[in-house]
Amino acid sequence: MKRKMLDLTDNDNILSKLSRRNFLKATGGAAAIAAATCPVAQAVASTTSSKARKVTDKVVLYVNGKIYQGDKSNQKWAEAFAVQGEKFIQVGTTEEILKLRTPQTLVVDLRGHTVLPGLIDDHMHPEMAVENYNNVRVDELSTTWDEFKALVKKELKENPHKEWVFGGNLDYLWDDGSAIKMFGMPSHKKILDELIPDKPAFFWECSGHAALVNSKALELCGITKDTPDPVGGHFVKDENGELTGVLRELAANVAWEKWLETLPTPQELGDKQLKPIFSYLNSYGLTSVSEVWSREMYGQAYKYLDDKDELTLRLAVYATVPVEFVTPKMQALANSYIDNHQQYNGKQVKILGVKYILDGAAAGQTARLVHPYEGSDSYIGPWRNTPEQYKEGLFKYDAMGLCVHAHCAGDGAARLVLDSVEELRKTVPNNNADKLIHRVAHVAMVDKADINRFAELNVHAEFSPVFWYDMPAIRVVEQDIGAERVQNNMYPMKPIFESGAPCSIGTDWTVTPVNPWIAIETAVTRRGPGVTSGPSMNAEEHAVSLENAVWLYTQGGADSQKRADEIGSISQGKYADFVVIDQNIFDVPITDVHKTKVLSTVLGGSDVYLSSKVEEILELGMLTGDYENNMQFASVGRQF
Repeated sequence: MKRKMLDLTDNDNILSKLSRRNFLKATGGAAAIAAATCPVAQAVASTTSSKARKVTDKVVLYVNGKIYQGDKSNQKWAEAFAVQGEKFIQVGTTEEILKLRTPQTLVVDLRGHTVLPGLIDDHMHPEMAVENYNNVRVDELSTTWDEFKALVKKELKENPHKEWVFGGNLDYLWDDGSAIKMFGMPSHKKILDELIPDKPAFFWECSGHAALVNSKALELCGITKDTPDPVGGHFVKDENGELTGVLRELAANVAWEKWLETLPTPQELGDKQLKPIFSYLNSYGLTSVSEVWSREMYGQAYKYLDDKDELTLRLAVYATVPVEFVTPKMQALANSYIDNHQQYNGKQVKILGVKYILDGAAAGQTARLVHPYEGSDSYIGPWRNTPEQYKEGLFKYDAMGLCVHAHCAGDGAARLVLDSVEELRKTVPNNNADKLIHRVAHVAMVDKADINRFAELNVHAEFSPVFWYDMPAIRVVEQDIGAERVQNNMYPMKPIFESGAPCSIGTDWTVTPVNPWIAIETAVTRRGPGVTSGPSMNAEEHAVSLENAVWLYTQGGADSQKRADEIGSISQGKYADFVVIDQNIFDVPITDVHKTKVLSTVLGGSDVYLSSKVEEILELGMLTGDYENNMQFASVGRQF
């Protein structure tokens, strides 16, 4: 199956397309209100989305469905629910819900389709998606060298005003100049110099932990072979001491921060660049996400959209800490973002904390380990942000009431978080550790001695479905840490979850695919999507049940985002965030769950996604008169 990272052409959301009126004509006309059979019917007459979203007295009844309520202690099924304005007001049987009907009530016949609480991806990078999608978009698994050259040529022709040629993601870069697999071309600046001699160029590696730049970018940034490495980064050089153009970890930021100065205004970021990304995420059933490496200019863009009531997602945000930047300008901006974080909050947006990156990636020996890498007696990997930086920040931000989120690829990095939180609890009276619940991102590798410490210290374990099933990349990881550690220490979801630790799932998109149905399936099977037999990533000890995987994607995410009483389950009094899907994932074989398609996504009672396959739940009738000509449209749905 094709592993897509970011392809907005996959988004068939008819609510955000100019052709949606043609869609209605092509499918036989629009349903009359009295016979409306899709969540889109809930929208009320208005010409703007903000007006539609502020209507609080409209009641919509959703009946004849298979409603998975999703609460951890109450994972039961219902047939129907009622929504008034933004919230669920009752959940029960179809007979019970239909008793609420009045002549003004809209009724949605779900026709037996399955409804789940809105999905919550607790770790992703919409800001990276914006930066890649609106520049040179590269698929590290399929873009050929000839295709890359054509993309660069197109960018230079269509955007001559841009100061940089920027893009991502490239397949893995190599310090010895070995070929980039996707291109068959060396990991060296000369391949970019050939195509882009007169402008600085920057391309992220797929891991997000390295980049390739051209000679012009090195020149603009003042990087020479004599430039010392920044703390937490490395300028790669060849055997002759010459720069190769590969920049690792914070060395990449030297160039990237220069490029950030060319970003458009927060208003343009919001209206033209973020909104299409959010619509794409809605198409997967996502109603809430966590942006965990946020920069201040995007904080402004989120607030801008939130104030206009034009966000189609709820956003939990973690600001990038100043030590992640290398230029004084960006460090000062990061400090300001954090110090004034409450100014960026709104109805849908909450700045919850800050983000550190303690080590590198799972492959390439840049993860920080507890025990040495295979073939070494002492090498346990580097730090990106040092233990001293992390501990100082943990104590500081805990006192400020901000959760501290830490990228941890290796078990040594995860142990640092656990040890530091333990020290905070012991040495700081009236600390906020229980209230804030500091976090380990990815939980890619945990030493067995630390499994129960997550629950004991109330540290959040956020799992990312990167390598939790067997794939060719695992062979590389096995070379670095050995097959035994791969099986015993990587992504121990079940034991940490069953210990009672707070847990959630976050894909780390755009580093990895965003599709939640793949993540849910493979969390249960610990095999590739659709794979029914063969090697697994220790499914016997580490796999979770389907019910628990769904909980991690719903209420677990809501707990993590400090919205436990507002979202995460289909429950009376909570916001009406839910998703209608084309199959009951609890009835089909587990290896078919990845095939799930979303038909409708609803946020706070407003439609934010409607599939072009809507005819599966819409009873379309031919209408007379001039009904269709009098219909109006807004970004939240069809307006009657």
